[in-house]
Amino acid sequence: MEIPASAQKILNAETAALKVDRIVFQILENTFHSPEIVMIGIKDGGYIIAEKIAEKINHYYPEKKVALLSLTIDKINPVGNTILLEPNSNLEGKTIVLIDDVANTGKTMFYTFNELTKYKIEKLITCVLIDRTHKKFPIQSDIVGLQMATTFNEHIIVKIENNEIEGAYLF
Repeated sequence: MEIPASAQKILNAETAALKVDRIVFQILENTFHSPEIVMIGIKDGGYIIAEKIAEKINHYYPEKKVALLSLTIDKINPVGNTILLEPNSNLEGKTIVLIDDVANTGKTMFYTFNELTKYKIEKLITCVLIDRTHKKFPIQSDIVGLQMATTFNEHIIVKIENNEIEGAYLF
């Protein structure tokens, strides 16, 4: 989706980096007793944010084992379409951190949970960089970088360039 010229920048690169740092420490606090965590980034933006988080966890807490997976889902029409988790991994008994860039209606995470119920996981933590406070599905993010009340007619896009978060825009 193209960002209109009238869009309001709600996060710049520096502020987004600070939000990611805070998310990293919240994840570490919530997974303190887990020797290994599996970061699952919802493609595309969620995966890039998951990469950033995994890098920072490895930097701040190198003894914590971190696996990084990508999840591909048709965000518009998830029913009946394949949800792809790569690389193929056994998630039995694991602590999972599911990451997306923006939580809009909760639909993407709702249908993603269906895929994750195939495994007997130890713990599931949901994480988003930006959480819009209105939901159509009963999904609440555990860790949030920025929470915003928006209308159903407004849109938020996290802009990523060269695998770096450039900013986030509201329009």
